Amino acid sequence: MEIVPGLHQLKTPMAAPALPYMLPYAFVGKDGVSLFDAGFGTPEATASMTAQLKVLGFEPKDIRRLIISHAHPDHIGMAGWVKEQAPDSDLVMMGREWQWIQDRWHNNNAWTQLSDGWLVRHGVPQDEVDAAQAAGALSPNSPTVKPGDALPPPDQRAAPSVSRNPVPDVKPTVLLEDGDVLEFDEWRLQAVWTPGHTPGHLCMFELNHRLMFTGDHVLPYISPNVSLHADQEGTSPLSDFRESLKKVASFNAALGLPAHEFTIADLTRRCEVLLHHHDDRLEEVRNAIGEGMASARDISQRVKWNTGPFDDFNIFMKRSALGETLSHLKLLEDNERVKSINDGDRVMWAPIA
Repeated sequence: MEIVPGLHQLKTPMAAPALPYMLPYAFVGKDGVSLFDAGFGTPEATASMTAQLKVLGFEPKDIRRLIISHAHPDHIGMAGWVKEQAPDSDLVMMGREWQWIQDRWHNNNAWTQLSDGWLVRHGVPQDEVDAAQAAGALSPNSPTVKPGDALPPPDQRAAPSVSRNPVPDVKPTVLLEDGDVLEFDEWRLQAVWTPGHTPGHLCMFELNHRLMFTGDHVLPYISPNVSLHADQEGTSPLSDFRESLKKVASFNAALGLPAHEFTIADLTRRCEVLLHHHDDRLEEVRNAIGEGMASARDISQRVKWNTGPFDDFNIFMKRSALGETLSHLKLLEDNERVKSINDGDRVMWAPIA
């Protein structure tokens, strides 16, 4: 689908039925094509990309640059294939996102051990973690989505069936800072740093046509996963996400171009809806603590999940749910509405009157 002359919305397949495709964007130039996101590096996705480029008059070798919104596999997964097909192409991302990749994934075993201990500290029984580890369900290379991936609403979640590494073994050639302008052909793209879903999530605002490429930061129907995980202690992803929503809304874009579902006609309004959604969730999480103390697991068991009881979730969904709950608890704590009690082995939460 052509958005404006020379800009095309593509589709590449995903493995989860709830989100059957993601939406790359192709900028047609005089001597090649540039992409904003691409999709998984699966044979099905690369074949789809090849076919759609052919319709535009190009081959994969004609890709000049791949701009990555963030380092989740449905966005960065095709980067290795792109570099194989077009060795001279640029891989572009936020410098903060590249740092996060290095910090989190330089040692997969260290991440796994850290995450296992985090689950137990927040209330998941040790024997449940041990059983999941024995089955390979907690490994970043297991056939599931890696920690922090974008999730559909709980009633639509399904784990992909493909196995993949956390990120491709490629390095960016262009690192952006907030406000940098990337210019090529007739396009002028301003980098908009939008932490929350990931620490270095990148949206881009096309200045000539007032188009905002939102990645997973703003989606038209579902809310992106905003989690506080084991390696994010001391940060507040939900606070970052909320400020990033306000930041994106301030651009008054003519159109929002997300990575999933469909285009967003009123991006400012959609940002407001997401802010209200998290206002409601903050109240629900606080009320779920009760009058005494509760772990994040206790609270996750008490809040509403459209898919059913928390205890029916697989271990990956429990980890994602805990991360979501903790991101809300952290913001409530920063606002002095709840307090955490950490004895070194367990973290509990209590309301502040």
